[in-house]
Amino acid sequence: MKLFTAIAVAMLSLPFGATAFAQSNPSGLTRADVMAQLQQAQAEGFVPAPKDDYPPSEATIARNREIYAIQHGGDGAGAVKTAGVQLNQAVPAAN
Repeated sequence: MKLFTAIAVAMLSLPFGATAFAQSNPSGLTRADVMAQLQQAQAEGFVPAPKDDYPPSEATIARNREIYAIQHGGDGAGAVKTAGVQLNQAVPAAN
């Protein structure tokens, strides 16, 4: 009798457990939206940021902007000064 009761309780609780994991409120962002936001953050210099420098400092943002301009062929990418060293040619992106 106890076995029958346990099986009945388990069978009745399965449909309720399945709805607990269903997403009832979608975020509204598509994968393309998230990728566009990430690319914008990279272009603005906010990404990447080291763990010990959050929020990123002005120096980190400036460095990230320079790296992004070099990798993506931005304006003045051939004459960017980074860490006190003048770069004469754009460095190819390592993909």
